[in-house]
Amino acid sequence: MARIRFRQRQKWMAASAGAASALLICAAAGIPYVRHIEEKYQSERSVYEQRIAAMDAERVPVYALTRDIKAGEKIGQDDLTEVQVNAAAAPKDLPARSDVVGRYAKVALTRNTPVSFSMLYEGAPTTDDLRNQEFRLIELPSRLQTGEYVDVRVKFPTGEDFIVLSKKKAEQLSSGTVWLRMNEQEILKMSSAIVDAYLNDASIYSVTYVEPGLQRAAAVTYPANASVLDLIDSDPNIVERAKTELERRMREKLETGLDLLTPEDIQKYLNNKANLNPINPGTQENSLLPNDSAQDAVDGSGAAAQNSGVQEEPIFTDGSDANTQPGN
Repeated sequence: MARIRFRQRQKWMAASAGAASALLICAAAGIPYVRHIEEKYQSERSVYEQRIAAMDAERVPVYALTRDIKAGEKIGQDDLTEVQVNAAAAPKDLPARSDVVGRYAKVALTRNTPVSFSMLYEGAPTTDDLRNQEFRLIELPSRLQTGEYVDVRVKFPTGEDFIVLSKKKAEQLSSGTVWLRMNEQEILKMSSAIVDAYLNDASIYSVTYVEPGLQRAAAVTYPANASVLDLIDSDPNIVERAKTELERRMREKLETGLDLLTPEDIQKYLNNKANLNPINPGTQENSLLPNDSAQDAVDGSGAAAQNSGVQEEPIFTDGSDANTQPGN
């Protein structure tokens, strides 16, 4: 029995010695390999750190937008903030802050976008004869928004169609009224077109630009009528009478369109309006129907249609009835 135990002990000792020897051999072979891996890692890490340091050293200041900018919108002092970006990722045509402020965006730009010269264009300088003019006789697109650019055109019964004002910004909109900024020459040309439209039963309407920052202003094609200009010189009040008459014609056109509306049509319009403006569906700058008139029609009272002749504000601001497009 003692011999058996002795032999087992010898076997365990031999196995332990073998395992220890194998462990020593693996450790002797593994330590250099582990050291090699560590050295390679440190080397690669050093290379990356050097690259990052070089990139940080090549960072340049750029001016980014603090808010979303629409196409054709003017960039102000508060719309810019200075940020540091990698030189390789920065635009090549970086402008100074003074070169950005006062310019206009060619396309719609989102917040935090670094600004470059290729994104901007310079507006026309402000001249001494520049004035703000209010018009209620221009047939406006139903979706026209403040800040958009339009051409004002005159269309005669003969089918002739001329551009009177080119690429004018809608400075302000309110219930069919639009404010335009015009110089003296444009004021005279518009006055001629108004009297011309009054005398020849023509219509004055506007169309919007798709990409105002990229599209050039259309060439003005309306030739001022010499006899009309003489008439304006001889009777300056003719312009105001022509405006009043054109506004009256537009009003009659609007009321005709209103009489054709049913409560279902108005309800459909209100639903579409709510979908277009989900945040505040009860407000819209160039709305087609005032809220009270629309509600009366939806309730089935018909008061909006019956009392349209006594309302002071136009119901449809685009000047079109149910079967008429602007300019027709």
